[in-house]
Amino acid sequence: MKRILFTLLAAGLSFAACTKKDAPVYSFKVEVVDENGIPIQNAYVRATAPVVNAIPDYQGHTGIDGIMRNDSGDDVFEYTMPAVLQITAQKGDNPPVVFGCGYLKLEPDSTVVMKIVVLPYTNGSAGC
Repeated sequence: MKRILFTLLAAGLSFAACTKKDAPVYSFKVEVVDENGIPIQNAYVRATAPVVNAIPDYQGHTGIDGIMRNDSGDDVFEYTMPAVLQITAQKGDNPPVVFGCGYLKLEPDSTVVMKIVVLPYTNGSAGC
């Protein structure tokens, strides 16, 4: 009887040990503010890996609260692998009125919040 119980227990443990763990989710959120901490509305924001032909490529605009949202209205973005993203934010076009950028390291199973501070654009000084 002990041998049967031991065999059943061993079989149960081996099946439990073989369950596949869910893949981690890497999520982030971007807020854009000026040098005084005031949220910037209608800024264009792009989050991508700083390499040629990068797969992660997120784009959106900020609302009145300075939070980046895509066309669907999502403000938290998810990626399936660890990555370092370059975040750029600007208001205005060629040349922008204000510009800011930074780097964000995605963390597994947590939402990383990045605050980008935009400053007045001057020729030759913008860049990360």
